[in-house]
Amino acid sequence: MGSGLEHAHEEWLELVADLVGRPLIGWPAPEILSLLAASFEAPAAVFYTQEGAEPIEQVSAPADLYGGYRAEVERWSAENAFREHPLLRFYLATGRCEVMQVADVPERFAGRRVQERWRVVCDDLLGADVVSQVSMPVRLGPRTNRSFLVGRCDAYSGEEMALLGTVQRVLIGLDRQIAAHARWSARTGAHAAPTASEVGLTPRESAVLDLLASGGTARAIARRLGVGERTVQKHLQRIYTKLGVADRLAAVQRAQLIGLLPPPGLVRT
Repeated sequence: MGSGLEHAHEEWLELVADLVGRPLIGWPAPEILSLLAASFEAPAAVFYTQEGAEPIEQVSAPADLYGGYRAEVERWSAENAFREHPLLRFYLATGRCEVMQVADVPERFAGRRVQERWRVVCDDLLGADVVSQVSMPVRLGPRTNRSFLVGRCDAYSGEEMALLGTVQRVLIGLDRQIAAHARWSARTGAHAAPTASEVGLTPRESAVLDLLASGGTARAIARRLGVGERTVQKHLQRIYTKLGVADRLAAVQRAQLIGLLPPPGLVRT
């Protein structure tokens, strides 16, 4: 890996370590988009998210990426993207959640004519400097979809694709933590976060505690958060220590007593 990519790798480690330590209940898209653009020398990056039947939300870097063409871009996306965008055709056909760039989409999903039409659309709406796009899905599912898209003029090298794959894996873990922490925050109320800070619980530990109270085993919690079972066991040991208890039941009872979890009658799975 070249020195530039090694430096980018270090920057991603620092950013993700910082984000994991924050009590996030929503995606810090601007920070991630900024580093994506810088790491891959790209003039544009976009975060797409959709929940259920809600409209697709977009956050872009730069913020004025589409300029006066935003309405045209959004209209084209809504009416034609599922048929015309090579990457979207690939994901819809395969359901596979993997990093992919336009140039690598197999011909059976996007043949020469589709690729040519895509380049024309880019030239007309976005400009040729973003025709080479790479997509990094964070979640692809029947009700929730989230992904990052990075666009530039040149194709991405094998080393760059490998780095994007590494970034994708850590962002998938971050996505699960954000969802779990948002669930915990919604169930416990406004006083839980300050209390967690007082006893020294990290956002990840708060999410583990909530899943523990819902009846999750270490293995189930690991699957839910996308981490190893041994990692969950370490989180549990730290939770017990910080709450001054020795086991699962005592941890849940103590957390309920001090407001880190809802009272027993309100606990839901």
